Amino acid sequence: MIYFAFLVVAFVATLAVLKLKERSLYVLFLAAYTQNFIAPFLYTRGYIGKDWARGLVLLKDFLLLELFAWSVVLLFKQFRRPWPRPLKPLAILTAYCTFRFIVGVVFLNDDWGQGITRVRNIWFPLEILVVVMVLTALHPEFGRKFLRDITYILSALAVVALGILLWAPRDFWVDNANIAEFQVEVKGDTENEMNFEEGLSLAGTMQGRETLMFLSSFRALGTFGEALALSLSMAVPVLLLSFYFPKSMISMLSLVAASAALFFSLTRSAWIFCGFVAIYVLLRRHQYRPFLVAGGALLAFFLLWPPMAEFAALTVSHLSPSADNPDSLHAEGVLWFYTRGFSDSRNILGKGMSGEVRDIPESGYAYLLEHFGAVAYVSFLWFCVSLYRQLRVVRRRNAALSTVAQAIPLGILIIMHFSQYPFSLPAFLSLWYVVGLCLSDYLHPRTDLGLKPASVDGLAPQIQPA
Repeated sequence: MIYFAFLVVAFVATLAVLKLKERSLYVLFLAAYTQNFIAPFLYTRGYIGKDWARGLVLLKDFLLLELFAWSVVLLFKQFRRPWPRPLKPLAILTAYCTFRFIVGVVFLNDDWGQGITRVRNIWFPLEILVVVMVLTALHPEFGRKFLRDITYILSALAVVALGILLWAPRDFWVDNANIAEFQVEVKGDTENEMNFEEGLSLAGTMQGRETLMFLSSFRALGTFGEALALSLSMAVPVLLLSFYFPKSMISMLSLVAASAALFFSLTRSAWIFCGFVAIYVLLRRHQYRPFLVAGGALLAFFLLWPPMAEFAALTVSHLSPSADNPDSLHAEGVLWFYTRGFSDSRNILGKGMSGEVRDIPESGYAYLLEHFGAVAYVSFLWFCVSLYRQLRVVRRRNAALSTVAQAIPLGILIIMHFSQYPFSLPAFLSLWYVVGLCLSDYLHPRTDLGLKPASVDGLAPQIQPA
């Protein structure tokens, strides 16, 4: 039955790509944003069984893979070299990690099940960037419209998340979308990592912060199925509505909703990322007054409101890792990566795909180094630096958006100290879309096919018959 479910899901994804073409990105994005809620809801309510739930989880992966294959064909047919420079280190990272996985499975008895999941995550940035670059270069009107649409779709989902936060009863997840059962029975996660009484994962972000429990009886504070995916996705509407889209009543209400969802997710990594990008944009634009006003307001908010002051104080106090500190994994990950990561000779080629090989917690850099080796770590750094340098060569068509996109690889270099967020499809999908949209400016149409870029002001080049 499970193979039949996979075939049906793959067929639906193929049909969507063939019929909708670039518009199938709407299906991909909606599936990624809502999967962590809808799939557990359907499974908990008994509308689908285990096999169909597993197939549904893979819908977004099938869609992205087929869009990627189609976009690669278009890239070679419609565009000439040189392609954007960041593609080279990203392709090396993806190819090497795939090769390391194959060698480990064939010769080193690696866990192929965990390996497939890890390699699928490594492929994600290359897939989404190629898809967005090519489809936006071919259809610039669609690219700009889609950016606007996902901004407001995410803002609408923020309203849903806030509604769950404020009004959901304590048994909301157990009765309606039991994530704990879904993770164990469908995805095969470990039972001791779940809170079955509340239907949630035991991860700190899903359980909420004790300091702010008075806000609601709903424990997974500010989530729409998964707090991390919500929080990093909310960075897109917050940044674009603040720095890119024109101000209106709707845009300001959407900004308030997205900002509230980002805040109540209580995800510090997302706060750091969004704050860093905002500071970068303001400094690049020489807008110092908003920076000082916003910074002062945030500082006063954290210091003068007792629950947030306590939350900030606890966070700072946990920066010094110790064995009896239950919230020190981030600090331990940063410290151990720089003190132990490079001294372990096993990390030169990586220690394999199994989760048990990880000695350094909560570090995206350690994730690459320990599982795949030094080549993966170095090529990822090369990719981020190359991406930043490419986007600094500003093209007039997307100059306003480019400033936001430039800060994304710099923010990635920071938050990779805390986890491998850029390889998470639900969390980073919309952020990679912003980057891919700007990279589409650097694709060059093949004039030997009688194609030329259309002169459409404010848009990426469009391929039209000469």
